[in-house]
Amino acid sequence: MDDKNRMLRRKIVVAVQATDYQDTQAWSDLDLLSTSTQIDTVETFENEIRFEGDQFQGPLTWYVVLRYGMNTDDPLETSESFPGTFHGRVVDSEPVIDDMTVDTSSFHGEIADHDASDF
Repeated sequence: MDDKNRMLRRKIVVAVQATDYQDTQAWSDLDLLSTSTQIDTVETFENEIRFEGDQFQGPLTWYVVLRYGMNTDDPLETSESFPGTFHGRVVDSEPVIDDMTVDTSSFHGEIADHDASDF
C-alpha cells in the first residue's frame, strides 16, 4: 500500500471516529436495544477499507453498553458488540462519512442474511 493510500485510509478512520453517531441510522437501531444505550467505542479496520472511484466503504464493530431499569434499585448493565459498515466519499481529498449501519440481528436471536448458510 503506497503512502498516499495509507494516509487516506487513516483519514477515513479518523473521520469515522469523529462522526456524531447519533446522526446515523446505526444509532436508531442501537438506541432501541435498551433503556439507555451508550456507545463505548467504534472499531474500524483500516486495511479493509475498499474504494470504488471516490466512494469508499468498510467494516466496523460497535461496542456498546446497554442499561435497563435505570429508575429501579437494581439496574442491569451489560456490554455487547455488533458488526456494522460505513460508507462515504472523498471530497477535495477529505473523507466524508455518509452512512454508518449496524447489524443487531444477533441481539434479537435472528440469523443475518450474510450468516445464513446455503443448503
